[in-house]
Amino acid sequence: MAKDQDMTTGNPFKLILSFSSSMILGNIFQQLYTVVDSIIIGKKIGALGIASIGGTDWLIFLVTASLIGLIQGFSVLLGNKYGEKNEQAFYYYYKKAQTICIIISILLIPILLICLRPFLNLIGTLPEAFDYAYTYAAVIFAGIPFLIFYQFFAATLRSCGNSHIPLLAMTISSLCNIVLDLLFICIMHLGVAGAALGTILSECLVMIICGYHVLKIKSIKEKIGKNSYKEKHIFHKLISTGLPMAIQSIITAIGGLIVNRNVNMFGIDLLSGYTIGGKIYALLEIAASSYGMAIVAYVSQNYGAKKIDRIHSGVKSALLLGIVTALICSFIMIFFGESSMKLFVEADKTSPMAFSYGRQYLLIIGLFYPLLYTLYIVRAALQGIGNTLVPMISSAGQLLMRVLCATVMTKIIGYTGIFYGEISAWILADLILFVVYFYEIRNKEKAI
Repeated sequence: MAKDQDMTTGNPFKLILSFSSSMILGNIFQQLYTVVDSIIIGKKIGALGIASIGGTDWLIFLVTASLIGLIQGFSVLLGNKYGEKNEQAFYYYYKKAQTICIIISILLIPILLICLRPFLNLIGTLPEAFDYAYTYAAVIFAGIPFLIFYQFFAATLRSCGNSHIPLLAMTISSLCNIVLDLLFICIMHLGVAGAALGTILSECLVMIICGYHVLKIKSIKEKIGKNSYKEKHIFHKLISTGLPMAIQSIITAIGGLIVNRNVNMFGIDLLSGYTIGGKIYALLEIAASSYGMAIVAYVSQNYGAKKIDRIHSGVKSALLLGIVTALICSFIMIFFGESSMKLFVEADKTSPMAFSYGRQYLLIIGLFYPLLYTLYIVRAALQGIGNTLVPMISSAGQLLMRVLCATVMTKIIGYTGIFYGEISAWILADLILFVVYFYEIRNKEKAI
């Protein structure tokens, strides 16, 4: 594993900054092709096209984020074994996790395609947006095995401290996706189906590149066919670690779907503004998720090496990075929100009310954005030491606040209750996560 990064030694701040910087760049490229999809669809089809895809965002997130959460749970155990310097155990865990990914890939496609139309009806998809939404989501779900194995291979590399190969793969894939978007949408006129097809083909490319480099990891390359390591209940351990992280994402998605249904009730202008504003929100959230993944890798390795003091110093470094980054993002949202929205749609072909709704959404979110970055980092620290239950509980708290605000507060203050639901969710989750994090750290220090 010499080419990978040992995060149990060296300056925590520099390690986390270096690791997360590569991931931020990779995630920027990942979001780049999402943005290009949105811009091309917004320019070619109009606000209805981008709103239709936006209406499927939480449904697609429900599937993809739960899978990513499950796989991230696998990477926690892989990171532990890497930190222990136990190569045979690392390979054994990798092979069992790979088997789970194969089974899920086989079962999931028919289930998703059969359930798609009822789900779209359930979340209140507007009639004028239904065909676009169904077509886009159906193509994305047909390519779900590419997402599963791209995430699995990338997570395996990150568990070894290697964030550079996923960055390279995502860069190449994003450039490929832009070309495919232009080909499928602008030249072949495939519309939203072309946008979705470009996305899944690009994910296939990332899967191939990361998979090739996973096979070059020493413990995988040298132990194939001759691993004598055995451990009981390995599937149970993988599932029990990954499932709470998957459920955490499912809970978040359910809250998003309920909120999305309430957004639909306010009409197409709010849906358009909320969706376009959400694209900017997602771009500025990239660093938060990157810091979170860096902390999972850092903490899981140091927890495997029983270096609790390094865990706490690393989390403090990540919080410093996160808060500074969040303040920069807040500035962009508050002062450049509306001008950023105009990148996605033609101003003269879009209702002024859509811009008004989107601007207000970004202003409210921007004022409290450091809370979101804090949430990502502390939650990841708990996951890295193997506590995946409390992050799941915090997600349930977020769901509760989002639903209450979307269903109750909107009756009192109108549609802005939906926006304040996000802030309320962040506050509650941060309180839960911080209390448990400090409790866990004190207990781990006493145990050593």
